[in-house]
Amino acid sequence: MDISIIIVNYNTLNLTKKAIDSIFEYSPKNLDIEVVVVDNASTDGSKDYFEHDSRIIYIYSDENLGFGRANNIGINKSDAKYIFLLNSDAYLIEDVLTPFYNFMENPEHQNAACCGANVIDGNGNNAVIGGNLPSVKESIARLGFAGLFIPYYKRYMASGIKHYPDRGTFYEIGCVTGANMFLRKSILVETGAFDPDFFLYYEETEMSFRFKKHGYKSYILANHKVVHLEGSSSKKPAINKVVERYYSQGRYLYFEKSHGKSSARFVTLLFGVQSILFGIFKFKKVHFTRAKIIFNTLR
Repeated sequence: MDISIIIVNYNTLNLTKKAIDSIFEYSPKNLDIEVVVVDNASTDGSKDYFEHDSRIIYIYSDENLGFGRANNIGINKSDAKYIFLLNSDAYLIEDVLTPFYNFMENPEHQNAACCGANVIDGNGNNAVIGGNLPSVKESIARLGFAGLFIPYYKRYMASGIKHYPDRGTFYEIGCVTGANMFLRKSILVETGAFDPDFFLYYEETEMSFRFKKHGYKSYILANHKVVHLEGSSSKKPAINKVVERYYSQGRYLYFEKSHGKSSARFVTLLFGVQSILFGIFKFKKVHFTRAKIIFNTLR
């Protein structure tokens, strides 16, 4: 098997259907691929639909395992040379599997653990492709509101990177977004796949940190695109407390596992202080709510 494509579904029946259809529309004929859908206990009719889709391998979990653990099920069952993780709210608009495969097969790129495409949203605008690996320095720079220390902040900015148009057709990045990760299975076996302690957010960042620790790299293939619909809805609450909690917990775990517990506590305090200062200077209650959630991560 050349490529196992893994999609984690959680009550996203229609989006997952679109992702699967796009794979079969743009899959190359010369590569041996399989599509594995791991379902996190969906209750939206996904089970009834996908267990009858003969194109895919469908695995239903009786509990919501989160992003990383669900992907690990598919990864562990695969005997393919490469793993392609595609979010359920992402889809293909071109054949990216061939350039991904050829890039990783190139002898000059044998130290590549992962590659991904340039990501766009549903309107064709550049979306998040990934980021640098977060550091304590970056967190300190964020406390400067990205205003007092703009050059320093940009240097260490860890998230929200949308594209590097001046870096050529491919370039190294700290971490490819989990929306589209093309992974070398042999390196996953060596370094480990997703840490099961993470439920949602920062799991691909921590895994990429381990890639780098073992001397491997991640890349963006800038001339190829994948659509990711995350954040495309215009109707959002001011703050989603559940998402904020998972995000803060994920960030704490990342720093604890990659930089130590003291760094994790320090960074968490910095982000909490930053939210309070934003609340004071921007006169918005949402920042105080976010600060409370962040500080609760320390308990």
